[in-house]
Amino acid sequence: MHISTIKYGVLLLGCSFVSLVHSSDLIAFGKECLAKEERLNKAKNRLEVLSLQSERTQRKNSQSINYLDRYQTEKAQLETSMIECAETTPNSAYCHQIRHKYNELTYLIQRVKAEAMDNNFGDNDATINYEITRNNFNQRYDDFLALCRDSNVHYALIQSPTAYTEVCSTPEAKESITCSLF
Repeated sequence: MHISTIKYGVLLLGCSFVSLVHSSDLIAFGKECLAKEERLNKAKNRLEVLSLQSERTQRKNSQSINYLDRYQTEKAQLETSMIECAETTPNSAYCHQIRHKYNELTYLIQRVKAEAMDNNFGDNDATINYEITRNNFNQRYDDFLALCRDSNVHYALIQSPTAYTEVCSTPEAKESITCSLF
């Protein structure tokens, strides 16, 4: 009977050790998930800033294109008036106004084109960078959810009082995806 008691004690001690090892694995898993979630939240905030920059760039580029189109249309209309002026009364006040307006539009078109080259509005780098970054973030977020919310290990973390208490003891952690069941 003494040997069976020793075997039973060793068995209980072994199960407790396995439980402690399993619990520490769950704690490590939970802390790793919380760290990943924090990095993803920071990346999400940076992505929102990049999104705003992309929107501003698109708006500015769209506005520049609209100005350029409008200036070129006005200039084309003035060219007709300039031809008529040259044929009829080239030194009249009206013809001087037409030439002055034509020169102004030529200057504005050159300025918009120069600004466009400085901003590379035909390139849309900010939009492309945002889309690439957004796709990368979405893939990483999906991977995070699969591991830290939808996995059996996550369920074991939530079910283990020791691991859950250790990982989810702060109010911020309790609000996290890692520490919530759904």
